Amino acid sequence: MSYDTPLSPQGQQMASLPLREQLRRGFRDMGSRSYSSAKNFGKVGAIFAGTECCIESYRAKSDLSNSIAAGCITGGVLAAPAGPQAAAFGCAGFAAFSAAIDAFMHRQTD
Repeated sequence: MSYDTPLSPQGQQMASLPLREQLRRGFRDMGSRSYSSAKNFGKVGAIFAGTECCIESYRAKSDLSNSIAAGCITGGVLAAPAGPQAAAFGCAGFAAFSAAIDAFMHRQTD
């Protein structure tokens, strides 16, 4: 919460409110932040899934390369507003994460 410390002016104001009002404001803040996180997670998922589906359809193969390329594109697109260096690091990071997850999910069990 943005007012979780009693030392800040918002925290002092919250501490002086009745418990019911503190809970109501806390749950409202939690709800708005949860909604924002859900929208961001949905955006990332939609970009990754759409990109991977397009790559898989174009290549007519289902392998690790699809998720690596989709991860690179997704990371680059999401980090692009911060500049080319951030886009390169976003591409590399998301591609590595996608490769690790895909390799883990598709590993052969003995």
